[in-house]
Amino acid sequence: MKLLKLGAVICLMTQASFVQAQILWEENFDSLNTEQWNFDIGNGCPELCYWGNFEHQYYSQNNVYTDTIPGESGNYGLVIEAKRENLGGMQFTSGRINSKGKINVKHGLIEVRMRVPDLQTGLWPAFWLIGANEDEVGWPRSGEIDMMEMGQKESFRNEQGHPNSTVNNYVGANLIWYASAACNDGNPTCAAAIAGDAGFNKPYEAETPMNDRFIIYRLYWSQNIIRFAVVDDGIEYSLYESVVNITTGELAETFREPFNFVMNMAVGGNFTDSPSPAAVTATMPAKMYIDYIKVSKYSGVGQVTINGIVVSNEDEEVAPAEFELHQNYPNPFNPSTNISFTLPTSGKVNLSVFDIHGRKVSELANRNYAQGTHSIAFDASGLSSGVYFYALETNGLRQVQKMTLIK
Repeated sequence: MKLLKLGAVICLMTQASFVQAQILWEENFDSLNTEQWNFDIGNGCPELCYWGNFEHQYYSQNNVYTDTIPGESGNYGLVIEAKRENLGGMQFTSGRINSKGKINVKHGLIEVRMRVPDLQTGLWPAFWLIGANEDEVGWPRSGEIDMMEMGQKESFRNEQGHPNSTVNNYVGANLIWYASAACNDGNPTCAAAIAGDAGFNKPYEAETPMNDRFIIYRLYWSQNIIRFAVVDDGIEYSLYESVVNITTGELAETFREPFNFVMNMAVGGNFTDSPSPAAVTATMPAKMYIDYIKVSKYSGVGQVTINGIVVSNEDEEVAPAEFELHQNYPNPFNPSTNISFTLPTSGKVNLSVFDIHGRKVSELANRNYAQGTHSIAFDASGLSSGVYFYALETNGLRQVQKMTLIK
């Protein structure tokens, strides 16, 4: 009977376990409100020529507008359009908008519904956030939260363990911040990022190309953790092996501050396989659609400020709202890994590891824990290679995750 219960929980864990929380703010793009959104115009020069990535587009206000979403009569969305046209000395135009000085957000669950065109070679769509203090401290001290990026070059996809993917099947996320440990002659900005860690990064590779259909992207952001996820056909997939702990050091200094939204579709550059304009093969005009952005409370926190006015305050509630068992990191592992979990209230916790047959092989915790996020190390030196499950029980709730030991 124990094995049947464990198996049932495992099946349930493969589905998106998302419960709609209190929505603090949403943008449905029925029209483009210039009191809340700014247009980026030009090629970035002289401050950041070609936007720092040798991109080939000139951003124009004409390339950003709202329109009816194809196949969804009566539903409007934001359109960012890339075109082959000469402007400002560049061979392409596209669009980029931001909410700098108008809308910022700190913590919460951020969700965006997006549809990208056929990227082929050269198109680089992104939805991201940058620290609201960028003007004061500069990048990367301001921090950057990339909720979704597509168009990565083939060599990068191969490095991440996806040699058979295409730009239309592959999407990733990233965090960037200033880290003193990252400073060297080859990295004078001291920028650190998590996407380059192939053992931690878990980009989503869809079986069906993601162009010309909608995908949902989520950022789970509390005072303690950040987690990225993508929802495809109703199923949620995490974009990293575990949550990112932001409770200490430079991560805490960076990602506990307000951030602004940025949406754009670049053309070419060193992120893509189009180092020169001639290498861009994407068919244009090409349109990216954003149906909506929603910000809800997550783990009891979330704050949105519009034109200097706080419209929702995270201080109304400070305890985590949901119980969550996170994916272990690293995974696969040999022979040790870390297992973290988040508790909305204090209580007794039992954390145990089971083999594929449902037999308990280790009990990692059986005591009281305070509310918040905790991490426990698991040493599997005495176990054989294979698939294992770890289950956490607290206050009548139970969650299970899968992990793989490779020796």
